[in-house]
Amino acid sequence: MYKHILGATAAVATLVVPSITLAQAPPVRLSHALTLKPAVDRLHPPVVSQVAIHPAEKLMAVAGDDHYVRIMEISTGRVLFTLKDHTDWVRAAVFSPDGKTLATAGNDQQLLLWDVQENIQLRSTGEFPSVVTALDFNHDGSRLAVAGFADVIAIHNPATGDVLHKLKAASEDQRTVCFSPDGSKVAAAGRSGVIRIWNTNTGERVRDIRAHADRIHGLVFSADGSKVISGGEDRTLKIHDAASGHQLASISTGDAKTFSVSLANDDTVATGGSDNEVRMWSLTSYQEVDHVAGHEGTVATLDVHGQTMISSGFDTTIRVWDLGTAQKSPPVLTVPVSRFSK
Repeated sequence: MYKHILGATAAVATLVVPSITLAQAPPVRLSHALTLKPAVDRLHPPVVSQVAIHPAEKLMAVAGDDHYVRIMEISTGRVLFTLKDHTDWVRAAVFSPDGKTLATAGNDQQLLLWDVQENIQLRSTGEFPSVVTALDFNHDGSRLAVAGFADVIAIHNPATGDVLHKLKAASEDQRTVCFSPDGSKVAAAGRSGVIRIWNTNTGERVRDIRAHADRIHGLVFSADGSKVISGGEDRTLKIHDAASGHQLASISTGDAKTFSVSLANDDTVATGGSDNEVRMWSLTSYQEVDHVAGHEGTVATLDVHGQTMISSGFDTTIRVWDLGTAQKSPPVLTVPVSRFSK
């Protein structure tokens, strides 16, 4: 089923997309803060469950408990379009690496794929058997992992909607899923505190890592795929060797439960927590190297792309941070020119 949502077919342009290359803790500075307003048919602004930066770094998708996904300009906060086809809380949103596809999902169990280049919404993947809490594309966008309140991690082909694998999860409450940088592995975690890793191609379980004593909310591989970093409700940040499962570090996050984890650069990971702060951690010294405040509620979601980090959560505001990282010449990426990338 196709539905035109943005107008004419997009043209294609060549854009420069920065990438972080220095293995240093980036100096974090607040660029600006955005306050969300209620939709015209809602009384209150949404609690934000996910922010996703488009690879062109001009726009972001903002998903919330008001059932909507807003496509917003990062620099101004202007809402360009509101996607309204979900019928319940939208918990997950992610752009494909080439910027051509946006995937969204949540409490209504629908997995919707929005074709950014053709400016249409595609429903091709059916329904997940439960609430969906997390989505992730692999490195080339050929696979989409889906996790939620079920003991199944589904691996989809986003081009066809086919389910390639149904992987047995470690519990029926999965909160986070991620591919390794080369796409060869996929990992998921949730209520059990166990990180389960599978071979993406075969669907074979590779190993379980008993990482946390409580629910895991955030999970990410290091840039080279050698480490897996996780955070959750037991107030620790754990770093494990992805190949062996050996624990490399266990770092206390103080009074803060961790609700979001995102890789900031090759040597730094960012976390958002219940103390309303964003903290930066070194993956070599295993120490906190910076933290920034400003939110007045739990930081439930983080995304980093190039020099930009975006945080949001329970206080219904979005804060845009400048990482100010020195870079080499950025790669060239071809992305569609439309309201998603202008």
